[in-house]
Amino acid sequence: MRLYGKSLAAVGIVGLALTGCSSGGGEQSFDGKSAGTIADEATAAMKSAKSFRLVTDGEQRGQRTKVEMDVAASGTCRTKMDLPMVGVVESVTVDGASYSKGGPDFMKMALGGEAAAKAAQGRWVKSPDKAADTTCRIESLFTPDGLKGATRGADSTVDGRRTATLTKSEQNNKVTVHVAAEGKPYVLRIETDGPAKNTATFSSFDEPIVVKAPPASEVVQGKKMGSS
Repeated sequence: MRLYGKSLAAVGIVGLALTGCSSGGGEQSFDGKSAGTIADEATAAMKSAKSFRLVTDGEQRGQRTKVEMDVAASGTCRTKMDLPMVGVVESVTVDGASYSKGGPDFMKMALGGEAAAKAAQGRWVKSPDKAADTTCRIESLFTPDGLKGATRGADSTVDGRRTATLTKSEQNNKVTVHVAAEGKPYVLRIETDGPAKNTATFSSFDEPIVVKAPPASEVVQGKKMGSS
């Protein structure tokens, strides 16, 4: 399962293994259900969530990445990323537009030059294209293809909650997906172990998320990817 978004893709991060915890009472019986059925139910549950908070911590090729992301079903989100090479980057996506700001290395990349980056330091860079439109859409983050080919493993727990587990191999990594057996069948944890190591946590399902665009006076226009 992959999480895609313009802010992540812009710095070369397009696949984050996810971990999460859900709320809700009651029990979800997976007795006798196949991996495919559980995967479909988990995908549907995640797509139905009105909002959630995602915190990831991963490592690939010795580079550590941390991401905090609040996502609403409206396509609105805010993100804080601690990224190799560019440091901490904050982003908000609201009303179909994406704004990001960070340190000198990120601003130089976003604006295409050291002078422009220095002049705009501390301001938000508005994305010049529409690639951000799907960054925060819950329905685009969870697809059945992400768990295609998974097999069912032994039942387990996540933070004391019972889970069914699904496992698969992806790019020489072992991926273990925990699906809640209590309340809605949300994905509670996806662990990736191998060349890429990733963990993330979902929380705050269906809670209100308020995200506002930065004031126009604090915004500069970014350059299109690939332009000079």
